[in-house]
Formats: sequence, C-alpha cells, structure tokens
Amino acid sequence: MLQADEREKLERGFAEGEASLFLSGMRPTEFGYSVMNRILAGEISCEQGQDEILAHYQRKVPANI
Repeated sequence: MLQADEREKLERGFAEGEASLFLSGMRPTEFGYSVMNRILAGEISCEQGQDEILAHYQRKVPANI
C-alpha cells in the first residue's frame, strides 16, 4: 500500500502526463489507465508499470520500423 504523500505525488505526475497528452491532441489508452490504477493501488511499482507499457507497445510495432 502506498503512503498518502507518495500516492499524492504519483497522482499529480499522472495528471500532468495526461494534460500533456491532451495538449498534444492525444489521450491515454484504457491499457494506460489500467496500469496507472494498478500503480496507484500499490499493486505494482512505477518501474513495473513502465516495463508493462513498453512490452505492450513493442508487441504492437513491427520490428523493422
């Protein structure tokens, strides 16, 4: 379980990231939201979330790009 100050810090960071995406004309995916929620719930670490997101999108992109 995350400490309250750690969770607040993560929530602010996620909100800033989401705002940045919106300003770029993009939006977070459902997969991204699910990883974020698992991080905020303390189920996985930020590093594990990054690894999951990277692996998820590497599977979607052809190797020759």
